[in-house]
Amino acid sequence: MPSNDYSLPPHYEGDGVRLNLQGEAFRLILDDKLLRTPIPDDFSGRVLDIGTGTGIWAWEFATEYPSSTVVGADLYEPGISPIPENLSFQVVDLEKTWDLPPNSFDIVHARMFLFLLKNPQAILQKCFEALKPGGFVEFQEMNHPCRDEDESQPPSSIVRNSLARVTGAANCGFDWRLSSYLPEEVKKVNFEDVQFADYKFPIGPYLEDERMKKVGEKYMECYRLGVIDFSKTSLMKGLGWTEEQVLEGAREVRADLGKVKAYSSIRVTSGKKPIAAAA
Repeated sequence: MPSNDYSLPPHYEGDGVRLNLQGEAFRLILDDKLLRTPIPDDFSGRVLDIGTGTGIWAWEFATEYPSSTVVGADLYEPGISPIPENLSFQVVDLEKTWDLPPNSFDIVHARMFLFLLKNPQAILQKCFEALKPGGFVEFQEMNHPCRDEDESQPPSSIVRNSLARVTGAANCGFDWRLSSYLPEEVKKVNFEDVQFADYKFPIGPYLEDERMKKVGEKYMECYRLGVIDFSKTSLMKGLGWTEEQVLEGAREVRADLGKVKAYSSIRVTSGKKPIAAAA
């Protein structure tokens, strides 16, 4: 099994409950769609899902677009079943080995993946090469850190912990603020028609809109499940915290979940490979 240099512990990719809840929240944000970029109902192209995690996004896409061909790639076998005939998975460290053929995919998708890499720019270039001319990428990434709704008050434990994790990750060579300038990075790789849209991810069901309440419920549970593992690498390696300090910080965050009005934001960035482009 390959090793990883991601900014999460190696076992974290197996956190299926949290990742699937996260996927459900993303679908709610995107009006029950898998992509913000429009595609026809009878889409029959080839799709690459990098950093596929549990494989749920790839599985849902293959199921909803049965004429498509979908490949999910990550460090670990997802273990999802049954697998549709039009879906396959590859176990590969994409930062070290990218043997996917150039000019062969119509869509490349990643969700909550690029910010975990030390060299996301190299992966952007590989995505460009993997696409057929006219194909597109779509990246659905968290824009760290979290923010409080009421910023006139001192930062909540949720925001303080988030800020510390961003700083610690940066000390380890990971830029968790990547999403804020990702459109410019996508343009540098020569994608055209680069677009982005920002979405609020409330940490708790405090908004009036019923759909956003559901998003908040799911994301709050994601936060509860993931706060320790999200913290270990960034805070222990990046800031020198002890494990007990990490656990105490997580306890403070969990105690405030559902009480504090705080939110994350998501930026969905897309770009098209020019028709005239070669890999």
